[in-house]
Amino acid sequence: MTEEEFQQHWDRDKLAYDTWGGFVVSTICTELKKAGKSIDAFLKVPPKHRVKDEESLIDKAFYRPDKSYTDPYSEIEDKVGARFVVLLIEDIRLIDDIIKRSDLWTFDACKHFDEDKEREPLLFTYQSVHFILRPKNALNIRGCNITTEIPCEVQIRTLLQHAHAELTHDAIYKAKRAVKPSVHRTVAKSMALIETTDGFFNEVSHLLNNGPVEELGIVSKLDAIYFSSTKIRPNTQKSILTILDEFEDLVDDTLIDSIESYINKTPEIAEIIQEKYSDSALYKQSTVLLLYWMLKRKKRKLLDSWPFDKSILVPLANDIGVSMRDDH
Repeated sequence: MTEEEFQQHWDRDKLAYDTWGGFVVSTICTELKKAGKSIDAFLKVPPKHRVKDEESLIDKAFYRPDKSYTDPYSEIEDKVGARFVVLLIEDIRLIDDIIKRSDLWTFDACKHFDEDKEREPLLFTYQSVHFILRPKNALNIRGCNITTEIPCEVQIRTLLQHAHAELTHDAIYKAKRAVKPSVHRTVAKSMALIETTDGFFNEVSHLLNNGPVEELGIVSKLDAIYFSSTKIRPNTQKSILTILDEFEDLVDDTLIDSIESYINKTPEIAEIIQEKYSDSALYKQSTVLLLYWMLKRKKRKLLDSWPFDKSILVPLANDIGVSMRDDH
């Protein structure tokens, strides 16, 4: 294929590549939302696709001494690409799973750092998960025909891997001249540090997000009791985690049953919540059920360890006729 023929093909197909890249990003983001992820919070760089610059594409196809293509137009698979940047390695696995189970495309896992580490355990190098996605069936998206031959490269990285790539990839892996061994060694050392830090981040996340509260699903179960008794959807906020962390020693597989039994035997509590729902944010959260229960059954512990101003508890105590005095 000549450079002119390559250009003609690209002029014909560029819109289809652009459309396919946008579809891939949109589909993955939709699946992340279905998995309960906020795109703005979960993805650390706004997700978008990018069609390769025309000059860069021609240069890669015909003027790279390290590239030798028989059919450059078909063999270059990153004419359109998308990148997803997440915080943790375990977050990569969520997107990896979304890609692998989709019926919309075929995938080629052309690079995966877990597999790289198995093959070469002593090598620390550029890390990322790469897929090449092609439509499983021909598509028509907003009037644009997408054939099954059109690839989109998808990269998935942690934020640290992304920082490493942004700093070094163009300078090192696309350098126009030979790079000194000392530079390669420094890059490898930084990659080793990034891999270690990513591991620490995963460990910290596991410690923060795993415990009896999470394992027993306490928050969702309190929400369910709240809705069942009041017929109002709770607006539970993060403050509940502070409270549950403070009283974590109370959390076991009997806690929810005890709270539910108390609420069922005290139907006026649901009526109070319905009446005062607009008075305070506390009445809108399922946390309030735990607090009513503790005021009645664990008052001393509640007052001794309450992490906020005790004045917050006064209206709740008045609701159920409990004194705020710490009766030892």
